[in-house]
Amino acid sequence: MRRLLLLAPLLLLTVGCGVAQSSEDEATDAAREVARKAGERLYGQRPRTAEEVGRSASGIEGVEVLRVTGTSTHDGDGIDVVVRTSGSAYSGWLDAE
Repeated sequence: MRRLLLLAPLLLLTVGCGVAQSSEDEATDAAREVARKAGERLYGQRPRTAEEVGRSASGIEGVEVLRVTGTSTHDGDGIDVVVRTSGSAYSGWLDAE
């Protein structure tokens, strides 16, 4: 019975550490959120050229435009915008990675 009592805290610690999100995952989520917000700001009903969309995207804080393809938002194919964002998170002493 005593052995079980000694193993219980170790088991809880092991299971608890597996559930914690790593700082790398948090940074990825932060970068993904910036990209999602940029997409929401760029999406609109008014027809725009690819140049206008690229210029608008480059003005968003935390977003670097890598490539813009397509001609206008009114065309059937639309516009593809490839952006680079970054995210950061605090890496504490209990970080899994």
